[in-house]
Amino acid sequence: MDYPLVIKRAEIVALVSCVMTGCATITTGTDQGIMVATEKDIIGASCTLTDSKGNRSFIARTPGKTYMTRGNAPLTITCTKPGYKITTLVLDEKIAGATVGNIILGGGIGILFDATSGAAQRYPDNVIIWMEPGEWPDEYSKLLWEEERRAYIEESASGEPNKTSSKHSSSPE
Repeated sequence: MDYPLVIKRAEIVALVSCVMTGCATITTGTDQGIMVATEKDIIGASCTLTDSKGNRSFIARTPGKTYMTRGNAPLTITCTKPGYKITTLVLDEKIAGATVGNIILGGGIGILFDATSGAAQRYPDNVIIWMEPGEWPDEYSKLLWEEERRAYIEESASGEPNKTSSKHSSSPE
């Protein structure tokens, strides 16, 4: 048996599969795990994740991981915890890495399949929720928290891996 010929055939089959069905759909699927944590020493917040189609997933206690179907952005995460304001974070998706390979190798049909299935998009893998206390012990504590949160959001917006640049909002419990 001529192994180089077998390998070449396998490579051709893989390439044709990616072009015909969408590389991202094959390599990464359409569901994605999302790890949700709350900043600092806050643990045990309860979070609901809801996509634009109304699909929901729950995390009983942070930190925790759940799975959502990609391609249904925006994703809204709402977290609650006694003693803290209800916090909502809205996430958009970015282009998945396998999609870029699909455009380069196959273009047309594969990218259409990936875009339709949701595999062309990706949410951040890790999300940090900043929960504001319902009451502050003093003004200094509040100012310090606001400054740390602002710095985190600016750092996240700079595009560092595994961080989100999203819209946070807090409302009283």
